[in-house]
Amino acid sequence: MVKPFKDNIGIYTSIGAVCVIVYFKCLFYGITNSDDEVLIAGNLPFLREIRNLLKVFTTDAFYLVKDIDLYRPLQSATFILDAQWGGDVVFNAHLTNLLLHIATCLTVYHLLLRLEFRQRLAFAGALVYAVHYNIMTAVAWIPARGDLLLGLCTFLALLTLIISLGKLGWRYILLHLLCFTMALFSKESGLVLPILFAVYLWSYRKIGLLQKKHLLLPAYYLAMGSFYWMLKTAAVAMPDNVKGLIPFIKNLRTLPEAVARFYLPVNMSTLPAYKLSATLSGTAIIAALVVLHYVLRSRLKRQAFFYPSWFLLLILPSMTYYPNFYSFSNDHIIHRSYVICFGLLMMTMNLVQSAALDTRKYFTHAVIMLLVYLSLLNLYFSRSYQNPAEFALRAIVTGSNSALAYTNYGIEKYKDGDDLEALRYFNQAIRICDWFKPALHYRAKIFKSRGMATAAIADIDRIISVAPDYDADEYVLRGAIKIDIGDYKGALEDFTKAVELDPSNGDAANWLHELEKSR
Repeated sequence: MVKPFKDNIGIYTSIGAVCVIVYFKCLFYGITNSDDEVLIAGNLPFLREIRNLLKVFTTDAFYLVKDIDLYRPLQSATFILDAQWGGDVVFNAHLTNLLLHIATCLTVYHLLLRLEFRQRLAFAGALVYAVHYNIMTAVAWIPARGDLLLGLCTFLALLTLIISLGKLGWRYILLHLLCFTMALFSKESGLVLPILFAVYLWSYRKIGLLQKKHLLLPAYYLAMGSFYWMLKTAAVAMPDNVKGLIPFIKNLRTLPEAVARFYLPVNMSTLPAYKLSATLSGTAIIAALVVLHYVLRSRLKRQAFFYPSWFLLLILPSMTYYPNFYSFSNDHIIHRSYVICFGLLMMTMNLVQSAALDTRKYFTHAVIMLLVYLSLLNLYFSRSYQNPAEFALRAIVTGSNSALAYTNYGIEKYKDGDDLEALRYFNQAIRICDWFKPALHYRAKIFKSRGMATAAIADIDRIISVAPDYDADEYVLRGAIKIDIGDYKGALEDFTKAVELDPSNGDAANWLHELEKSR
């Protein structure tokens, strides 16, 4: 039985306070230059226009049409709302992430109660969810906003569905449909939610509570899912060979590694690659969970089927996706764990409740020790998201074979004036991916500054050979190098091409003007 609001005020306050204590420092983090430079810093004029709220439903996650294969309209809309506050938009974005997390943790508490966990255990579960290091990435890293929104809307959708089973009116059905729709437009994983709801109804033996009004749900799921897919198909690029069976096979290690990371702080990289230690430890933990369920089988109810189903239904779709950028930037599951690992949390809580461990007198002390342990790990790992250098360095020191990480760290060294150290990191990035354009671009700038024109032009030529229309700045840089060696005709061609690609490029226009004056 869920207690009235006034009887839960102490619990609400505790959950909110714990979230603030653990994540307060994240409010003053900057960006990481890993997608957030595009989502926030590089698109402030777009974000400050409130009229663009509707436009995000017809563009991809980078506010362009068919440029990337990510569709995040609700995420984009919330970034626009962040920009309306004025002041520092990055601070606003971090604050919104924290507020969303607090709202999610409060929802988790109520959902756990409705999922028939005893109040003491539900409170402990919400606190664990609030501070867990594996969930931290979605709160500390601005580009994971979609996972925060998916989590909150998914939990609310299931909660309102459960409540609607015991109500005669339409209020909670309509709230459920709204939350489902918002989850769907938060992230593609929302498409599996109708299956998850069906598993809940079966495993918790609630099918008999369905009323005539619930007959609307399947039709709405299908209609809204079709509408969503139509909008997404029109808005995003659909590259070949990045989804399907082959990508799924490549990502099989995601399953044990996602499990391992929830129970142990293994492979906590900002850009994690697969690691044998994480795969093996995750496999061992899965085996242990199977044994525990077998030992406690006489105490477990059919609802125990729901918890691994949550984990699998929300992780399997992402495993069918192996994007092209994995060739230069690892990124396996870690920020997506915000929703996925809730299944593991429920599974663990069910084992605790089935063994009646939450009724033991030492339970409170054990929970406090666990919360302190998780919070300290959270505080330690979250430092990696405070700026580009820390983000990239964390990926490098944890062995991530990411050209992006080496390039971003090299860029920070370049900004500090340490060209030799920057060059070392750019060289490593190019060894990982010989066509990685940002590394080639910055290495060319260093070569130019050191009078190595031939090497600099070779790097720009490499970029242009891979992507002739990649960026006008590549032609501007090559044109400037050609001026240094007296190739004015070649420079004129490059600056002309730069203006064709980007008529607003002031550097190209200025160079063209100077060349015209000197002729």
